[in-house]
Amino acid sequence: MKSLIDMSDLFIVLAGRYKIKPEKRDRFLELAIIGLEPTRQEAGNISYAFYEEVGVPNSFIYFEEWQSREALMAHLQQPYITPLLEEFGDLVEGSADVKIYDIKSYTEGL
Repeated sequence: MKSLIDMSDLFIVLAGRYKIKPEKRDRFLELAIIGLEPTRQEAGNISYAFYEEVGVPNSFIYFEEWQSREALMAHLQQPYITPLLEEFGDLVEGSADVKIYDIKSYTEGL
């Protein structure tokens, strides 16, 4: 398990929702799973996960936390991620919903 970063520093959250073409589901999962563990080991990664949305077949949610925008950009160049990015246009149905948040403060709990 990674140690917690100093949350007083700026960090980045990427939240993405993607509807995958039903006939491309297996290929998407193959590519996504290849990058899962290596990404979690990257310098600058805080957390990295993707989930299938409950009740919405083939709709996947990515939730990623990065120590900096530079760490996120370096991630997108990794050899275990580039195949997914290269095929993404053929895998996704409609447009992707991706939001990147620059987090300046953080509080746990309500």
